[in-house]
Amino acid sequence: MVEGRSFGTSGVPQLLLLGLLWGATFPIARLGVAAGANPFVLVVLDLLLAAAVLAPVALRSGAVRPPVRELARSAGLGALLIGGINLPLYWGLQHATGGSASIVYATSPIISLGVLYLAGSAVEMHRRQAAALALGLGGVVLLGLAGGGSSVSAGLVVLAAFALGATCQGVGAVLVGRARPEGEGPWGLTFQFVGGAVAATIVLMLLAPTAAFPLTVPVIGSVVYVGVVSMALGYTIFFELIHRSGAVRANQVTFLNPVAALSIGVLAFGEGWEPLEAVALAVIVAALLLLQPYHRHRATLPDPEPPSPATRRPV
Repeated sequence: MVEGRSFGTSGVPQLLLLGLLWGATFPIARLGVAAGANPFVLVVLDLLLAAAVLAPVALRSGAVRPPVRELARSAGLGALLIGGINLPLYWGLQHATGGSASIVYATSPIISLGVLYLAGSAVEMHRRQAAALALGLGGVVLLGLAGGGSSVSAGLVVLAAFALGATCQGVGAVLVGRARPEGEGPWGLTFQFVGGAVAATIVLMLLAPTAAFPLTVPVIGSVVYVGVVSMALGYTIFFELIHRSGAVRANQVTFLNPVAALSIGVLAFGEGWEPLEAVALAVIVAALLLLQPYHRHRATLPDPEPPSPATRRPV
């Protein structure tokens, strides 16, 4: 099966917007965790709020509600993709900064690419794109070495949690692209958040001794931003990018996340800034520019020419 998407310039504005929205999520999510809220409670509330925002959109869209089997399938995809991304992230944010998390999550495009190759897909990958992906990962490594995100000292368990979330994003994006080649409709998107909320609730009941949720501005603000902006709006853009450009291209947003996460950390929260971080951000931006070829390439073979009348068989 061909991952029939292009690395062209289509979708670049959406990619940049999503990078800003999701990059801001890392420090804002940590704000709620640092204010004393149980991380799993935050995930459940974020997902339920996103579902509550998207449900009226589905009702008013006029789209035909899919069969129960398809809605259950969307819920399963949401449990893996949305739940799998956010549960390890929020748990890890108790012990590490949003910058360190965004650095580890930047590996998800490589995971998607690996999954596609292992699945036998004919992925469009030229030397220019391969060099760009390698350059982007190099920028991520530089960010880790810079120490601004404290990724080295965060601990193996925390890094493993972030790596699990990145893997869920990389694998989940591929599965969504395969399961929903025509794109995820408003009903399916709503039930993805329902499935993620169910998975998060199960984890909350099994692993959380208390359901702490202080009614403070940082905690409530974190839930509102992540639930409405990052999840309801952000995942709508993300699934559209998967449909239009493929899982690998959509996951390139994670190269932008550290740029936004660390920049917002410095500007909004007064975090330190080191020269190596500036170099790393420049490398990541260069990688993103390198991924935008001047001409669009087709990932599929040209359609065969129709047979001439002389060679057609009688019906």
